[in-house]
Amino acid sequence: MIISQIEMNDYPAVLALFKAVKTELGKHNNDQWKWIYPNRFTHKTDIGNGAMYGLKEGGALLAVVTVDSLQNRKYEHFPWKDRSGRSACIQRLAVHPREQGRGLGKKLLHYAEQTAISQGFTSIRIEVYETNASAIALYDKNGYEHVGEVRYPMRKSAYITMEKQLNG
Repeated sequence: MIISQIEMNDYPAVLALFKAVKTELGKHNNDQWKWIYPNRFTHKTDIGNGAMYGLKEGGALLAVVTVDSLQNRKYEHFPWKDRSGRSACIQRLAVHPREQGRGLGKKLLHYAEQTAISQGFTSIRIEVYETNASAIALYDKNGYEHVGEVRYPMRKSAYITMEKQLNG
């Protein structure tokens, strides 16, 4: 099992992974990710920016995460603890449904944190859909603190914003 930067030749596998995740979410009436987001443009941008990392086993892409500094404008007025440092964001952490329950999300989360530290970030932020109890539990167990929530059009529920201080 290896984690490495995703390259454009991995793009078809990224599309297949997100299709499987969106299908699984739909089975559970979860509107977290729909056809409009994340989309091909989002994935190509993440890959092109060198910000998407993937966990592979035997050449198969099992999970991905994006680590970047792109923050939602809605974050500006939140009571973040890290106001003077550099904050990274974890975006679009996804584990293929048939691979869930193996601790791959936790592995990618720790990898994302180490990547942020190596890039000089002092904290990391994430937003997670409030109905995604397993993801919220993962972040809670790994030291993320709830900061606020944001809402988006065409979503039934809010996204919880969370932050973790990084002590490189």
